[in-house]
Amino acid sequence: MSNNPYQLREGSVLASSSSPGSPPTIPGDLTRKCLQLHHPYQKIASDAVDLSSELLKLVVVEARRRAAIEAECEAAVSDTGNKSESDGSQSWMKDSYEDENDTLTTKKKKKKVVEIRADHISKIAAELLMDLS
Repeated sequence: MSNNPYQLREGSVLASSSSPGSPPTIPGDLTRKCLQLHHPYQKIASDAVDLSSELLKLVVVEARRRAAIEAECEAAVSDTGNKSESDGSQSWMKDSYEDENDTLTTKKKKKKVVEIRADHISKIAAELLMDLS
């Protein structure tokens, strides 16, 4: 698996149109269908569809970034809770002392991959919409 933060599942609608290392683009046909949901016979210029695709891409990338932060925070809190329950009441002292003495390579090994779930998206959705309005 590559280190590309925008990596998509194989066979995804967006996977075929993206270049390595950059966020995937949203196909113009999909954007046009979304724009015509409420007014199916509305004519939309191709430039408007392109700009709307770019805007949708930015919203999706920002939502993914915020949801990833939410997921990482949730994972860190749950890991901290598990350590304090299993190591005893003074585990926070051990962890802080060990973290100060760890080398950079050891810290890289400790990095954990977290999964972004639907509840992470729902937690950030209201704030994201407020920021975009």
